[in-house]
Amino acid sequence: MKRWHVVTAVVIVVVLLLAGIGWAAWWLNDNIDAPGPGATGSGPCSSADSINIQMVFTDGHTVQACTRDRPPCPNQTTSGIINGVTITTRFGLGNQLRSSSRRYIFSIRFDSTLPADAGEQTLTLAPGPWIMPGAPAPTALTSAYISIIPRDPHEEAYLMESGSLTVSSSHGVAHGRIVGTFSGHGPTRPDRPAPSPANEPPVSISGTFACNH
Repeated sequence: MKRWHVVTAVVIVVVLLLAGIGWAAWWLNDNIDAPGPGATGSGPCSSADSINIQMVFTDGHTVQACTRDRPPCPNQTTSGIINGVTITTRFGLGNQLRSSSRRYIFSIRFDSTLPADAGEQTLTLAPGPWIMPGAPAPTALTSAYISIIPRDPHEEAYLMESGSLTVSSSHGVAHGRIVGTFSGHGPTRPDRPAPSPANEPPVSISGTFACNH
């Protein structure tokens, strides 16, 4: 083999190696703060998607976000800060969603556990986490906390302000329906200008989810 053939082969190997390292670094940076697996499926959202939500924005346009495979949503044990005391065990779902415009991080938390088999019940949507360190978890489900974080680029979370979430579970699979509104950024002030249309939070949300409980 001629020397220039050897040099060419070595250069190709080095380029491929550097490209692989660059891709791995990009993937790690892109997913380091993203819970759950990446969004699955492709194309428009449909009934085949396990999570399928629609957000309505102030100017009237809508965005559908979804993922195909059922994500996990286990009852999660959270350790308290004070002397390592266990403060609560509750339902949790965190996963990435795809849409026609960008990706989203979708998160649901309940204030108590969800049994593997449970009849349909309706929870109110709370505007933020409500369980304080050292406080016992409620013995029955009453509230749900939902947030959606836009990605590409990363922005502040959209927080649910009011509405309801209806949930049931059967043989370890949870099913739910969501109808609610988002909290806004508050009134415009001289030191806090109004958000640009591109960063305006949605007004309302509706949709369904199914997850492996």
